[in-house]
Amino acid sequence: MLIALAGNPNTGKSTIFNALTGSHQHVGNWPGVTVEKKEGFTEYKGKRIKIVDLPGTYSLTAYSLEELIARNFILEEKPDVVIDIIDSTNLERNLYLLTELMELTDRIVVALNMFDEAKKKYRIDVEKMKKILGIPVVPTVAIRNEGIDELLKEAVEGNFPIKKPSYPEDVEKRIKTLESMLKKYKVGHERWYAIKLLENDGDVMKKLQRIGVKDIIHQAEHFRHEIEDVYGDDIETVMASFRYSFSHGLFHEIAEPINVGGVTITDMVDHVVAHKIFGIPIFLVVMYLAFNFVFEIAMPFQDAIDLLFNGKELANGGEINGLIDLSYNWMTGFMPSWLSSFINYGLLRGLAAVLSFLPIIMLLFLILSFLEDSGYLARVAFLMDRIMRRIGLEGRGIISLMLGLGCNVPAIMSTRALRNERERKLSIALNPLIPCGARIQVFAFLTSLFFARNQATVLWSLLLISFATVAFLGYIYKKTIFKGEVEPFVMELPPYRLPTLKGISIHMWEKSEGFLKKAGTIIIGAAGVIWLLAALPWGVEYGSESSYIGQIAQFLSPVGHLFGLTPQAIISLFFGFFAKEVVIESFTVLFKSKGALMASMTQLQAFSFLLFLLFYTPCVATLATVYRETRSKRFVVFVILEGLTLALLFSFLAYQIGTLLGVGG
Repeated sequence: MLIALAGNPNTGKSTIFNALTGSHQHVGNWPGVTVEKKEGFTEYKGKRIKIVDLPGTYSLTAYSLEELIARNFILEEKPDVVIDIIDSTNLERNLYLLTELMELTDRIVVALNMFDEAKKKYRIDVEKMKKILGIPVVPTVAIRNEGIDELLKEAVEGNFPIKKPSYPEDVEKRIKTLESMLKKYKVGHERWYAIKLLENDGDVMKKLQRIGVKDIIHQAEHFRHEIEDVYGDDIETVMASFRYSFSHGLFHEIAEPINVGGVTITDMVDHVVAHKIFGIPIFLVVMYLAFNFVFEIAMPFQDAIDLLFNGKELANGGEINGLIDLSYNWMTGFMPSWLSSFINYGLLRGLAAVLSFLPIIMLLFLILSFLEDSGYLARVAFLMDRIMRRIGLEGRGIISLMLGLGCNVPAIMSTRALRNERERKLSIALNPLIPCGARIQVFAFLTSLFFARNQATVLWSLLLISFATVAFLGYIYKKTIFKGEVEPFVMELPPYRLPTLKGISIHMWEKSEGFLKKAGTIIIGAAGVIWLLAALPWGVEYGSESSYIGQIAQFLSPVGHLFGLTPQAIISLFFGFFAKEVVIESFTVLFKSKGALMASMTQLQAFSFLLFLLFYTPCVATLATVYRETRSKRFVVFVILEGLTLALLFSFLAYQIGTLLGVGG
């Protein structure tokens, strides 16, 4: 049995998915795109059930990639049941998607989520809603696991005498005519296709043209013009107004507002954290405290992992050997020393560096998941909207930039949701300037060594520099190469809620698991390549000027001098082009200990390097995505030159000014 979960963003859909599937879930990408795909399994009375979490959408039009994925899955995969998860506290707005789902499929179960909060605003007549719609309706409180068992029961055993929404008689007559014509071609979902033909849906047009239904398309065009003439508006507006009217009428039939005009806890909190003056400073303080928390808690775990793999020199001159040295000594007893060195000081040391930063990654994602599930990050997007609109971006553009803090690849893909081509290209141009999770990992690695006492402050300052640069460049681009007006955007602010430990733990592990998988392939593989370059040609001292990597470093050394970049730092940047995490592996392989790395750079040089890394050329995967989204080699070159120019400028100014002032030596 196959169940699909649908719903608007911020309805608790992920929480219900986690409650239904627990640990029996998998996270990947939808075929051909980088939009996240979640699927999992559960059992009901011995029946194995597959559950797919569709992307959150407000409608099922063809404007965004998420909308296309959601509706095409229902059309093509034909799930046995679609569970529409509704935020009961915003009931009327959520009902619009339900009307579209009812046009698309007959088997729907409604989950009225956050029902406990909704009861403070409305008296919702659940039984009346069931009767009007002809589908099961289940109140749920996902964060407390209430109603989840009943929801699954209704999905498997429920009755579905669905009563589909109808349109005015003159529109309905034309829909039925098209529906009858389509039945000859056996396309399935004939009523839905008829409605979409009337709405001039481009994606549906392409699909039907491939099976040769020109007569039906011409008839739909004729009907469309007739409806537009009668109602005096474009067809999309006309059809949407009918759906909104149905949603509005249904809402007033089933819900009776209470405490009208009352001030909620959400209102009181928003008066402070979403304040137009104090909101952004509060956000900066929150992020600063979050980084402090992450580093303070993670440090003992990092030290323990470092001790386990690398050992420690004792104050009395003694030494505790780590797994790497012990393994090397053991392996040299039955294999060549160069092979043992490659395995232990190349691959195993690379793995050790990755694992030592896993506590930071996990805690960082734990904090971000908490902020997101609580509803606070939606407020951040709302606050930034006021600033970012001045640089030519609307709300969806802001969201794509925020996604860049995780990874620039899906963030750039998410710009497909922007309806304005100018804004889409502007967002793509700015996105690589947002430090992704990989760069933040490198920042955490270096700041823990060179700025241990004020690590959070340094990392926080790098983020501020990034955001300020994005704002400044966005403003310049808006006035020059990306001129145009900003599209209007309405942003939803969900109510505050206390996230569940289970929910944020699952989110944390999903992101951390992706990091570990990457570490097990690209990153450790790159560490092996770096070891070979440092060890070859045979007979030279490892990592010396005579080695291949040493020769490359010496060749590039004059270039880096102006920017405070050491030869080893330049080498790490070169390998970081393939994946930014490889910068850590480069340093780990090139230096036998953290002490040696710290001795190779001053604090000023380290900060200059961090600034260079903050902006320089995006990784290969990001550049490939830029090309895929723009189909322009010139745009890819523009992104490369943009980042490289900023990296050179910031690192040059930081190092030269710092040298003149005599700081960071």
